Amino acid sequence: MPTPLAIETIDLTKTYGDRAALDRLSVGVARGSRTIVLGPNGAGKSTLLELVATIRTPTSGRVRIEGHDTLEDVREARRTIGLTPQSNALDPCATPTEILDFQALALGMGRRTARLRTRELIALFGLGDHSKKRITHLSGGTRRKVDLAIALVGEPSVIILDEPTTGLDPLARLDFWNELTRLNSNDPNRTLLISTQDLHEAEVLATDIVVLGDGELVAQGTPDALKQRIGDRTLTLALTDPAAAHQLVTRSRAGFRTESRSGTLVRLALPQDSDVLETALHDIGAMAGAIEEIRLSEPSLDDVFVALASH
Repeated sequence: MPTPLAIETIDLTKTYGDRAALDRLSVGVARGSRTIVLGPNGAGKSTLLELVATIRTPTSGRVRIEGHDTLEDVREARRTIGLTPQSNALDPCATPTEILDFQALALGMGRRTARLRTRELIALFGLGDHSKKRITHLSGGTRRKVDLAIALVGEPSVIILDEPTTGLDPLARLDFWNELTRLNSNDPNRTLLISTQDLHEAEVLATDIVVLGDGELVAQGTPDALKQRIGDRTLTLALTDPAAAHQLVTRSRAGFRTESRSGTLVRLALPQDSDVLETALHDIGAMAGAIEEIRLSEPSLDDVFVALASH
């Protein structure tokens, strides 16, 4: 039985003048996934997130959020969404407690319910020591936690994050990734849609990846599926001297090739689901005494992105 979709776009198009930011984009985001949107600048990532978040209206096509059409049933669609924008827009003179209280009241909660929800979120994100501090006195990582807490005030099932870790230092970024993973893991029905240009971030977070190019869908799949689609595993050997490398390259049935370091590096691309590795290991075993180093590498998301972008 297929996983239900939390987000679905159908022939989604957004034009600005004679330029199409999105062009008949049809894509589905599975409920409970952490779906990362990748693409070069101008690919349509932010436009897609803005349309899903109902910030903009499509030129044509449809968006459904948890089954609610964003044109015909926008109020119900918005009830399911929490948004963390790319730019931090928090009042620098307010405190996290004040901001969360205000957001809860703006969503129609009574004062008692708003205070309870604020306390829950302060505890959830470990903001207790910062709850009464002015935003201007908080670190970038802590401010992003407040942003995420705001998105969760209404307990949405879909959270949209546009480049959420831009400007954070490495430790703050790691901490924020852990928060996102925890939120998604604790609630199997909570879906995260995240735009990023950080391929390492995508590698860490993604359960599913959408790659855009010129407003169109280039590829979609799990990280492992995309890696298998575009690249082979690579077996790299460092041998003791060029003569040994030459012998392996010329005699092996596995198709080795020399690379660099004065001819002592030998590399073999290993297609997925093949017997090439078995053949290579047999030939390597006959030359074990001449091998200084051996390394098996899987394709990375960098490889995926470069291959798909160039295609």
